[in-house]
Parts: sequence; C-alpha cells; structure tokens
Amino acid sequence: MSGNDTVQREHKDTVFHDLFSEKENALSLYNALNGTDYQDTDGLEIVTLSDAIYIQRKNDVSVLFQNQLALWEHQSTVNYNMPLRGLIYYAHNIDGILRSKGTALYGKKLVKIPAPMYYVFYNGLEKVPAVQELKLSDAFLMPVEGYEWTAHMLNINAAENEGLLKRCLVLEGYVMLIRYIQEHQKEGIRLQEAVDKAIKRCIDENFLKEYLLKKLAEVKLMLITEFDQELYEKTILKEGIEIGIEQGIEQGIEQGMETGMKKGVSRLRRLYMLLSHENKTDDMERIMWDEDFCNKLLQEYNL
Repeated sequence: MSGNDTVQREHKDTVFHDLFSEKENALSLYNALNGTDYQDTDGLEIVTLSDAIYIQRKNDVSVLFQNQLALWEHQSTVNYNMPLRGLIYYAHNIDGILRSKGTALYGKKLVKIPAPMYYVFYNGLEKVPAVQELKLSDAFLMPVEGYEWTAHMLNINAAENEGLLKRCLVLEGYVMLIRYIQEHQKEGIRLQEAVDKAIKRCIDENFLKEYLLKKLAEVKLMLITEFDQELYEKTILKEGIEIGIEQGIEQGIEQGMETGMKKGVSRLRRLYMLLSHENKTDDMERIMWDEDFCNKLLQEYNL
C-alpha cells in the first residue's frame, strides 16, 4: 500500500496517533479491545489516511488486520457526531485501499471489503458513561430501518475501563500522561511547565518511559500543540456562537467553526516547522522550555 498516497502514514499530530501508529502498540490495543492474543505484527497494516489528501476528514489511526478495518479516534470533548464522522472516515479509508489495489466497482463480481470496527477513546474532563454506543440513526431526520453505523465510545478515564488499560499498557501510559497534564493545569501551572512535570512524572512511574525518553522534544511539541489547539478551537466555537446569536442564524456558528479549522495550525507548530526547515535543532529544543525565547521567535517569524 505504500504506493498510494491515500493510505500513507505521514502525519503525527497527536501523541495518541504517534503511539498507535507503531505496529506493536496497535496490535496490543487490538488485542485489548477484542480479547485476543495475537503476537505477530506481519499481517497488520497501518493505513491511516494522509494528512495532505483529506486534511480534517481523517481519523487518528486506521489499522487493517484480520479482515477488519479498525478505526480509532481519541476525543477530549464529547461529540455526538462521531458516528457520522466515523462513517466518512471508513468510506475514505476503503476508497484509498481499493484504489491502491486497482479494484473497480463496476463489474458484476462482488467486491469484498474489510469489516469496520470503530472506537472513540474519550479522555476529557466531562463526566460521561464508561461505555456508550452512539448510533448514526439518531441523526436521521426521519426514522428508517436498514441503515446503521455505530461508534463505540469508551471513557478511558472511567474506573470501569481500567481492565482495558491493564491489557494495553501503552494506552494506560497515554491516559496517565494526559491525566497528569490536566491535574497540573488545574493547579494553575502554565501549559509548558505542566507538560514537563507530567512527562517527568510518567518517566519516574514507568509510564511510557522508553517512548518519552527517546522522543522527548517531539512529544513535548505534540502535547503543547494539542492542548493549545483544543483551547483555540473552544475559543473559535465561542466566537462562532456569538456571531450566530448576533445574526440570529445557525450559519454564524458554522462559519465560526470553519474559520477556526482553516486557522487551526497553531503558531507553535508553524514555528517548529520553520526551525526544522532551517536545521535549528537547538532552538527547536529551547522553545519547549523557554517561554520568553519562544515568544521572541514567534515575533521574529511574524507568527
């Protein structure tokens, strides 16, 4: 599948994506979800859609294994549109897989495709059930039988899902890393320091220790960007709602969100990319811990 751009692994926007884009970690999560004990990763493929092709129309991780297409998405906010989003993800993934194989759909012969398995891992601060089955049919304007799509939403903060975390230690480490950042932020600690403290705490407690030590600077950037992006999108949503109230129409909210998505690449991420292009590795590391230096460079690069 490496010959087709629609099924490449090119983006690493979040720690969740980065972790479970590794075959060993993906297999561990697959086993934990399905109660299996597969050990050989040779038959497993990471087929996450390319950032360049679909931009916002892609999920975090797509895994092709055992004639199934497992779609995994992590969410820090509750979103009841996940069934529809998942259906779109699945369609785009299947389209990429069929195109990579040169499979045509116009012949008489039935084309066999991988069965879907769609999970949403929620790790936000709202109190939600440990397990929810979100149905596409709930969004239908009128009831109709015979068409359904399900998003299995798991609150990975819930005590009821601790068994899942124990079966997949990488997922447990991810949960603890995000939890520690959230705890430090509640204490009033600024984001960069909260990330630093959370990473150190995870290393000391042996959560994702090898991964964090190996990719320290990159993980810091992903976490800071991810939390920064979450705050930015909430701000854009608030502005969109205000526009909608002023105009008296829902279109204002949609326009606000659309504006947010178009501007969604954070200033910090763009700065990091510019420094990377100029091979300024020392500066790339320094912006992770020196806020004044980071702000100085943001001004210099007019970001």
